[in-house]
Amino acid sequence: MYFQKRNDVYRYYERYIDPYTQKRKTVSITLSSNSKQAQNKAMRLLNEKIRNKTALANDNIIEGKTLANLFDEWFLIYKQQVRRTTYLATVANIQTLLGVINKDTLLSQLDSSILSRSFDELLFKHDLSSKYVSIIKSKLNQAIKFAIKQNYLKDNPLDKVELSPKKSNHGTKIKDKFLEKDELTKLFDYIQKKHPNYVPIFQWLYLTGMRAGEALALDMDDIEYINSQYVVHVTGTLEYKKVSVTEQHKTDTTKTAAGIRDIDLSSQAVEIYQKQLDKYESGFLFQTANGTPYQISSLNTILRNAKDKLGIDKRLSTHTFRHTHVSMLAALGVPFYVIQDRVGHENSKMLEQIYLHVTKEAKLNLNSQLEKL
Repeated sequence: MYFQKRNDVYRYYERYIDPYTQKRKTVSITLSSNSKQAQNKAMRLLNEKIRNKTALANDNIIEGKTLANLFDEWFLIYKQQVRRTTYLATVANIQTLLGVINKDTLLSQLDSSILSRSFDELLFKHDLSSKYVSIIKSKLNQAIKFAIKQNYLKDNPLDKVELSPKKSNHGTKIKDKFLEKDELTKLFDYIQKKHPNYVPIFQWLYLTGMRAGEALALDMDDIEYINSQYVVHVTGTLEYKKVSVTEQHKTDTTKTAAGIRDIDLSSQAVEIYQKQLDKYESGFLFQTANGTPYQISSLNTILRNAKDKLGIDKRLSTHTFRHTHVSMLAALGVPFYVIQDRVGHENSKMLEQIYLHVTKEAKLNLNSQLEKL
């Protein structure tokens, strides 16, 4: 090792042989001193640089990397590979994981037992769903595969990890995913009294089965009268995460490929559209006095308050109206594939369970009615 003084700082150098080319190369660092302590530090840092540069060729694992280091590096690449909404959702997934695993954990110390305990904590202590924890595991797996490529890890500790089964009562959970007609009526009456300006958006969600983000992103021009039928063109969703309210806009794509669709509107939905058009003329179909879109968080706050006031023993969110729309169509005998097309879902276990639950109830009701013949 040798050093040179340049402008009151010291540049330290060390030579090594590049294992790929067998040519001599040099690494360097800059420190503010040439004391014995500084020289020892320089030697340590230079050796680490050389070790990192030659590790891949020598099949050595690069030491000292933490989970935080891994996610910082992986996100730089991942962000360029996926849609912004997917990236932000993944960041949220990883933040949830880091709530139970220290971000400073060395990758070399990351084993299956640590990961299994962490997933169990998310499942049982934090009461997260198996589906959500499975998503977190999947995202972590992507990051770990990146770490292996970078030579931060030799093996994938997730290969030996299986999520613990979590007991769930599907009999009660499915019917709690949607509202019965009387519950829906009570809810709309409450919103009409407390938040009348929000009634149109909630009714629209129920009448169309649209996702909240899709509905809030709608422009007046997205509704057309075609072949004697009013149709809404669903082509995107509201971009609202980490974006100021005034900069929120419709994305170029929907949540899934099947989400891009046309929905026929009922007379009630058409009436809502026409009233909104008379009120605002242009811009978002559902907007505030300032011309900005309604916020999903505000809608969900209204629903949570309504749940408490009305004593509805179900979790209420904007998505509840989507499930309720499916349940009502199922009760009317609409084929499942038609409902799938209408709500923009190619494959949904939840929608299928709701459909089967409602149709089963309808058949049982029919059987009881047959006895009266």
